[in-house]
Amino acid sequence: MHKGKNAKYVVDTPKANAKYPPYRVKNDPKVVKPVVQVDADTVPGAGFYAEAKWIVPGSKTEIKLCESHTHDFNEVLGFFGLNYDNIQDLGAEIEITIDNEKNIVDRSFSACIPAGVQHGPVIVRNIKRPIFHASSGIASQYK
Repeated sequence: MHKGKNAKYVVDTPKANAKYPPYRVKNDPKVVKPVVQVDADTVPGAGFYAEAKWIVPGSKTEIKLCESHTHDFNEVLGFFGLNYDNIQDLGAEIEITIDNEKNIVDRSFSACIPAGVQHGPVIVRNIKRPIFHASSGIASQYK
């Protein structure tokens, strides 16, 4: 537990009772493990949202994170592998569709999706090692 006058700015748990739009796919928390979520609910006055999660190998060969959708804000998505010998090695394959163009990526990467641009589905396949996934956008909440 954090103490002091600035403790309200430190978030070290997933958002309790997080509500997501219907295009976000609900996944098994044993495979997609939320770490933290920052938004106006968790940090008063936050003018952005950010979330982080681990995606770990499990019984599923494919994990869909979201369906096709758009936002009225820019969004940054990041997927980072855990191979100490080659940090660019994702240890999985990500299918990410942007503006109806399917991209297959097997290296650690970030993608910036401009406001109003269609993206999704995002599908993770062939997970060999844990993947760190982060997303953020300039919106007080993920909508």
